[in-house]
Amino acid sequence: MNITLFTRHKLIKNIIFDLGNVLLNFKPEEFLLRFTNDRKLIKKFISNVIRSRTWLKLDRGIITVQKAREKFLLRYPDNSNLINLFFDHWTKMFTPIEKNIEILRDLKKNGYKLYILSNYIEEAFDYVNKKYEFFSLFDGGIISYRIQIIKPEMEMFKKIINEYNLNPQECVFIDDIATFLLKPRKLKMNTIQYRPNTDLRKELRNLKINV
Repeated sequence: MNITLFTRHKLIKNIIFDLGNVLLNFKPEEFLLRFTNDRKLIKKFISNVIRSRTWLKLDRGIITVQKAREKFLLRYPDNSNLINLFFDHWTKMFTPIEKNIEILRDLKKNGYKLYILSNYIEEAFDYVNKKYEFFSLFDGGIISYRIQIIKPEMEMFKKIINEYNLNPQECVFIDDIATFLLKPRKLKMNTIQYRPNTDLRKELRNLKINV
């Protein structure tokens, strides 16, 4: 079920986007199928690597990808081949979700302010920021590694409000993870949960956004 919450008495001027699985694909399970058909191994890899405390440290910007890779290799030597294949090619995972990039362009054309608010690893963000020209559409953003704060910590959401002098009731925040929408709601932000079957254009129009 898609979750859209909003306050009707304020005109929305600012659209705040998460990156992973909103504007850029992040599907490690599909990506790992390039290297192995062993779904049990893939499930174990995702649990040990993608959902690990070390990965959160990457998002928080307190460890480099190289250091994390070394830690994973030491911790899981039996999976060294898959770990190395993953980290040799992992940036190829981050491909644009084109239908949402089109919406991003339309929002910009229609005069809305656009921002990023995302947990992202430094090396990954450097890669996508240089590779995809749609990043030039943003008026600003808060990326986790730069401030050593990650969603769903409240300070992450307060940071974007204070940094750009935003009125929360004039903002909508779009994220794929439902629990990441709880804190911005407490700040009176409008929210949309984006899932693969979400009609984002329709959800935005429900908020009286011209797109």
